Amino acid sequence: MRDSRESTPADGWVVLVAALLARALPLWLSVEHYGDAPVRIEAAERWLAAPHLWHGFLEAFQYGPLHLTLLAGAVAVAGRFAGPKLLSLAFGLAGVWLLHKLARRVAGPRAARFAALALALSPMHIQASTTGASEAIFLALLLAAIELFLAARETLSRKALLGSALLLGLASLVRYDGLLYVGLLSAVLLADAPAAKVRAAATAFLYGALACVLPALWLLQCRRFGGDALAPLHHINQDHLGLAAGAIHYLGELRYRLYCLFYWPAAVLAVCTPLTGALAMVGAARTLALLRLRRLTGAEVVALLAWLPAAYFTFRGAVLVDFRPLSRFALVAGALSLPFAWDAMQFLGARLHPAARKGLVALTALSLIGAPVALAAASYGRQTSLAEWARPLSPISTLPPGIAEAARWVRANTRPGELVLLDHTWHFLDIGLAFESGLPESQLARRAWPDFEEKLREQRPSLAVLIIDGELRLTSGAEGASYGAPRFTFRGLQFCAAAHYTYASVYRRCSF
Repeated sequence: MRDSRESTPADGWVVLVAALLARALPLWLSVEHYGDAPVRIEAAERWLAAPHLWHGFLEAFQYGPLHLTLLAGAVAVAGRFAGPKLLSLAFGLAGVWLLHKLARRVAGPRAARFAALALALSPMHIQASTTGASEAIFLALLLAAIELFLAARETLSRKALLGSALLLGLASLVRYDGLLYVGLLSAVLLADAPAAKVRAAATAFLYGALACVLPALWLLQCRRFGGDALAPLHHINQDHLGLAAGAIHYLGELRYRLYCLFYWPAAVLAVCTPLTGALAMVGAARTLALLRLRRLTGAEVVALLAWLPAAYFTFRGAVLVDFRPLSRFALVAGALSLPFAWDAMQFLGARLHPAARKGLVALTALSLIGAPVALAAASYGRQTSLAEWARPLSPISTLPPGIAEAARWVRANTRPGELVLLDHTWHFLDIGLAFESGLPESQLARRAWPDFEEKLREQRPSLAVLIIDGELRLTSGAEGASYGAPRFTFRGLQFCAAAHYTYASVYRRCSF
């Protein structure tokens, strides 16, 4: 239920300060690894060298062109290491403020303070706000679009509706899943006026068309240069099909279906911290349980936007088994559920003994603070199985220490003009290693990159990095090129070990 207590002008500033303080240390310590951040930044750097209208999928790959363009601007202003972080921080703080505003509209000031504070302390949102990944930027644009959409429904403002559509189009150029919300919000408009179907249909059509203008122009650009307008979406689908196949091979089909069935609720518990996530889902479920065949309230719209996409991806994973969910995907569902957490706490608190009610509040506060701290402590600088589980969820984005140490060795020991032969692995540790080494692309011959053979024809490598489970050993001309080997031969060149780290070994051409 929406509470009626007035908010104060200081409310938004308090949660913003809390968000900034929670991100200060991660901003300093985080490295680019998750959310394809290093590859996005490198693509932006290549574009920045000669700015032009993006040539579709051929240059932007599966990444949103707006995000890559924003990254290029950030790199130009503050460099490849600081710029992307500061860009995400700005949008991350904007997202906290926008959630406060949205939650105040649909659930009241107390719910707004609680929701914004929970997002401020969300370990996943902290990570997304302090690296070059796209999630914090996408979430801020989506929240702004939803806020304007609800304002337009209340005030019948065409300007607000136009702003919402344009923001939703921009969000879809950061992450393609924004297109899902175009359809959902258009459907809300269609259902708003059952007695005037023609007018409602026209409004819904115009809203959806305006939101799709920019994404449609981008997809036409993909067709112009690559021959396939839907190339980014096809690539994403194929990628997830491969990820799902790998998971089925490991878990078995039945266990994988069960995994996907329960993944989104479990991920929201991690994204929003356990107790707050549970309260948010209970509150959203209570809101959805009140749905009737009438004009939807703002709260019901937000709850549907939170969980209809999650239901769609759950169906694809658990039934069609062609999609593998990742924890960062649950950030939107978690954030849009947070406005309902206060209602759930009120609902449960009214049914508890006063002492138990105080205990619930204390445990929720402890969970909000303790969960991100525990995840950071479990993963930062550690190389255990627990660390590898916690690392993708941690507020501090890190590489496994051995990979980070190998990157530092390469950065310190590679002379100008030398070429480094870089292994590739299915878990993409080579990407983070290459980025953290700070070497220009011209000094890296990456096993996974299409210009690998061309680089080797132009120059002979002087150093090499082998990674556990690497594929270089499967390359023609590689003999004994396995992680941990004291030496190996690559196309007539002998490499001797210079240092061994967990997950990576570094080599220099033998002097004899």
